[in-house]
Amino acid sequence: MSTEKHHVVYSELSEAVRIAEWEELEDRQPAHALVENTDLVLIRFGDRISVLYGRCLHRGALLADGFVDDRDNLICGVHHWDYRIDTGVSEYNNEEQLHAFKAAVHKGGVFVDRAEIVAFEELHPQPFQRGQYLG
Repeated sequence: MSTEKHHVVYSELSEAVRIAEWEELEDRQPAHALVENTDLVLIRFGDRISVLYGRCLHRGALLADGFVDDRDNLICGVHHWDYRIDTGVSEYNNEEQLHAFKAAVHKGGVFVDRAEIVAFEELHPQPFQRGQYLG
């Protein structure tokens, strides 16, 4: 899966929602955003942005609490599951993949498509209580 299909122009987002300020995102430092009931993890790398489903597929820990290693893998801070920052695919197990949401950088902001996130939630209801420890 190519990142390019997820890094889109603003006009391609049917219900654009601003989730971050581009200049506030540090290179290869995971950041959290919440849209509807879906946690997102944002990773700026160079002049690109990746917006992935923000919960680890293992136990549901927030991936924004993790880190990016020297091979551009997003590493879960709890049990060290890995996901490529550009695709969301695990290097260890290619069958494990975070959903990569369409995202656009426009007028200094990072935007996602609310309609895409609502559709994702319908297919993938969140199986946890937001306030509980998930490690």
